[in-house]
Amino acid sequence: MGQVYKSDRYSTPIGEIVVTPIAHGSIILEFQEKIIHVDPYSEIADYSLLPYADLILITHDHYDHLDKPALEKIIKPDTHIISTGKTAEVLPGIEILNNGDSTLWNGIGIKAVPAYNIKREKEPGKVFHPKGEGNGYLLDFGGFKIYIAGDTENIPELSEIKNPDIAFLPQMLPFTMDEEELIEAAKVVASQILYPYHYTTVDKETLANNLPEITIK
Repeated sequence: MGQVYKSDRYSTPIGEIVVTPIAHGSIILEFQEKIIHVDPYSEIADYSLLPYADLILITHDHYDHLDKPALEKIIKPDTHIISTGKTAEVLPGIEILNNGDSTLWNGIGIKAVPAYNIKREKEPGKVFHPKGEGNGYLLDFGGFKIYIAGDTENIPELSEIKNPDIAFLPQMLPFTMDEEELIEAAKVVASQILYPYHYTTVDKETLANNLPEITIK
């Protein structure tokens, strides 16, 4: 990839997937010679050194998730972009998925799921991430499922995710969850593997001690 990142390989019923966390909310997935970028962000990586995207998933329209300088480095003529209606105001022509909507791309099922704040406010009465404006994504590789939470708290809808193989859950105050909330959210989602992401610092030992049934990456 030009830059060195730790990747993990997983077998799915329809082929091997390579999962590469970049930093912040940014992830790269490689599957059947296709590259999927999630929330590319130019302040944490030089995207001119990373592979072009076949698919880009953008969770919401905040600058550290919808980042044009990063997008310009990885978009090619046939790149497909999936995001929200608010993102479409900035990037016309993309495929819009609202919470609850699903689509199929190259044999991968993609469902947009809620991602929002319950109590974290930027000012009284206004949360950082209002309900309905942002997406998490549940990706289905022939029954092998990856949940990418986006910017969310431990919301009631997490109980509907139904035990994915892999989950990416955020831990960053004041925007998403603290450590205790992340642990409780991970118990609800009950993935086999957990990647804490979108964090400033994270104590993986504490997570492992509190989540003994889940492999922490």
